[in-house]
Amino acid sequence: MNTGTGEYVQLQLLPEDKKDKPVTYDWSGGGRHVNVSKALGKKVWHKDSGYDQNDRDVFGYYLFNSPEGDAPLRESFREIGTNLGLRPAQVSKSVGRLNVGGILIEAEKIGRVKFYKLNARAAYDGSAVAQRRATASVRHPVVPCPVPKPAPRKKKETS
Repeated sequence: MNTGTGEYVQLQLLPEDKKDKPVTYDWSGGGRHVNVSKALGKKVWHKDSGYDQNDRDVFGYYLFNSPEGDAPLRESFREIGTNLGLRPAQVSKSVGRLNVGGILIEAEKIGRVKFYKLNARAAYDGSAVAQRRATASVRHPVVPCPVPKPAPRKKKETS
């Protein structure tokens, strides 16, 4: 790859004096290794998973915003909701459903505020050794969601 322009160049098109030099990569984009269960993600995103769009949005938010390692995401439901365009009550309901399903795990409680982290079996940001330690004591996530969605409310008939 031409590191100046970002273009991929076929090896055959490089000058002879550059073919034997080691290839360098620019990792300045801030990427980290994250291990995510694609099989679980596929199940959660399926229409018959029992999880709704808000649940999937909250799961994705935790996936992409959780700190490295086994630390919880220390953001309030109000902050998460603001970033996702959801009300705090909707975030709370989704976090509760994801917690019952084992995708999110309660990590700590400060006063009345609970903070959650991703189940290491669902996704983990860190080394393989740390992930093995983190998965040793956690349960497997459950799909379909064990909490049934409430039936839609019927409109009251007027007499």
